[in-house]
Amino acid sequence: MDYNNLDSKLVEKTKQEAAGPLGKEMTKFPLLFVTAVSFKDLTGVNSVHTVNNGTVTLVDLGSGQMAITCSHVLDEYRKRLKDNNKFVFRIGNTVLNPLEYLIDESPELDLATIDLSEINIKEISLGKEIGTSFFRPEAWPPDDVNEGDFISFGGFPGKWKEQVSSGDLMLDSFSSGATEISSINDEYFICQFEREYWVESLDIKDGKDLHELGGLSGGPVFFNQRKQWNNVL
Repeated sequence: MDYNNLDSKLVEKTKQEAAGPLGKEMTKFPLLFVTAVSFKDLTGVNSVHTVNNGTVTLVDLGSGQMAITCSHVLDEYRKRLKDNNKFVFRIGNTVLNPLEYLIDESPELDLATIDLSEINIKEISLGKEIGTSFFRPEAWPPDDVNEGDFISFGGFPGKWKEQVSSGDLMLDSFSSGATEISSINDEYFICQFEREYWVESLDIKDGKDLHELGGLSGGPVFFNQRKQWNNVL
């Protein structure tokens, strides 16, 4: 996008729309299909600094419910478990050993799939809006993305995790309802964040100081193509 030639009146109108109900729904959309993962030591005293966290995407491709996350998330769990077998792994509010439910894993693609077919979604989300659905695409695999497409993504930044009590950890979410793809290649794409055009649709937690997005690993990316939201995990 050529930001130098944008119509200032159109920009202002678009900002107002993004700050309204439409922008809020777009921002909340990716969070419907995510939940946080965390693992911590059951022995000794835990603090926010000793808890690892990431994100999983809740998906059903027609063969049952599963969680998709990054392989490096499970790698870190393996390392911690090797040093201390008292580590507990949670997907949302459900405790399980992801290695026992592992469907497949690819370190090269940095992806891992975990079987959740026996897990009740209400046990994961406790009835809250985040993590209430499994994404069921109309077609799979998804179409390719291109420069200029707008994406939506979400997850749980580690910087925002907070120990609210000895047994409770709060993981605030971060999401973007529409961010343009500025460049792309065979392995990844890049989004350029122009602070001048940022709009906060859900002003719950100030994201201006969020310079590190560690913890979003495993979160989904959706893109808007031909007026339909599609998924590119």
